Amino acid sequence: MTQSARRTIKAGSGELTYQAQVEEFTVDDSNGQPAARIVCTTYLRTEDAIERDERPVLFAFNGGPGSSSVWLHLGIGPRRVADADSLTPRSTPPYTLVDNNETVLDAADLVFIDPPGTGYSRVLSPDQETDFYCTDGDARAMIRLISAWCRKHRRENSPRFLLGESYGTTRAAAMARMLPGGPFSTGSLGTTALSGVILLAAAFRNPVGDEAHAATLPTYAATAWYHDRLPERPGSLETHMAWARRFAQQDYLPALFAGTGLPQQRRSEIAQTLHQLTGIPTETLIRHQLRLEPPQFARLLLADDDRQIGGYDTRFTLPITGAGQDPVADDPAMGQYVGMFSGALVPYLRDELGAGYDTDYRPIEWARVNLRWDHGSGPGVPPASDTLVPDIAAALRRDPQFRVLFCQGYYDLVTTFGALEHAVTRMPLDEKRVQVQYYESGHMPYLGQLSREQMATDIRRFLARDADACDLEQPPGRPKENLS
Repeated sequence: MTQSARRTIKAGSGELTYQAQVEEFTVDDSNGQPAARIVCTTYLRTEDAIERDERPVLFAFNGGPGSSSVWLHLGIGPRRVADADSLTPRSTPPYTLVDNNETVLDAADLVFIDPPGTGYSRVLSPDQETDFYCTDGDARAMIRLISAWCRKHRRENSPRFLLGESYGTTRAAAMARMLPGGPFSTGSLGTTALSGVILLAAAFRNPVGDEAHAATLPTYAATAWYHDRLPERPGSLETHMAWARRFAQQDYLPALFAGTGLPQQRRSEIAQTLHQLTGIPTETLIRHQLRLEPPQFARLLLADDDRQIGGYDTRFTLPITGAGQDPVADDPAMGQYVGMFSGALVPYLRDELGAGYDTDYRPIEWARVNLRWDHGSGPGVPPASDTLVPDIAAALRRDPQFRVLFCQGYYDLVTTFGALEHAVTRMPLDEKRVQVQYYESGHMPYLGQLSREQMATDIRRFLARDADACDLEQPPGRPKENLS
């Protein structure tokens, strides 16, 4: 199925005309047999003056595994949900779409991909699902899809970039490693080279034990600053987070390592500083052995007001009273904005783009995909080691032209910026080709006018090859995000 519509939108520095197409591709399994139908939505700028070979193509997908691309589609595409900038979004229909003037369609043609088992994409036979519901099999399917898309649109010679969010960053890294081909990746010589990848809310295997608590502390500090729960709140978020970073490395981690051998006086001093950084009472911190897991922090920070903060975006809150245990439906962030994204996309695909699928659109598929995913240690078992950074390091080594952009929100408790910094500072990455940008946002920086504008500018500069690498220890200052 291929449907299309023609639109005009204001984006970047001017007005552009584009064509939107809902497209369907069939990809083979490891035996070369047709195995999956992959549906994607393509946005092509249509001005006659455009040189197709010179115009980049950005292939975008979300994570899960088991998530469709609905979030990025209505986040950086040419249409967005009207109420998506609110911290109390409209949670029930009807939902309204408006032009997204911060779309990066002015800088690259956009292709939003729903992996097999998500959106309208399906594996053709249950017997073939194991070929797709695993890290490398999923990456191979996406490589085949991109190759098919480039053949159809005659874009084999265009610059190609990947944008992955959350688990999509693991997918993008695996694709970057496998795209050159070889006997142990795709089994043949690759023909689809990449110019670079954009990794949004990078899904590393988080540090464990004491290092995990040290890496998460700066996010706790940023969140407490945002909600004004500090005994003495500094005027600058960056100043507060710099203090949290230094304390985590120089004092907090050694104190945790000391365990029960930490002197009582020193324990009290550490708890007092943690209180100044996070707003959590010292007696609570001491009772929890100076350690708080993210779900505990989410319930404790605003407990006096009967409010729980979101894990995916700590700016969002809901009452603690009546909270369930579902990690998505009961998360104050995901629980509020999931409905408007998934509810708005289906009418848009059907009524504006003419996609006539008589089947359910699956925004996130947990039971059929996520819980059956083989990360390399067996279905449903989390990965034993981080593959994202080694895969990116391999891609950087192989191609001196290859570049990487990390985009990370300060208020994300699921994929924290501390985990990002912990990971990339422990691998031999070429800092001249690796850029890191931070936003006053959560897991999805396209929620919020200011962070959406900033991320769009950063992506445009990255695609245009005129961005400099950023110092991980000194993230760029960002003005405070103002959401309604």
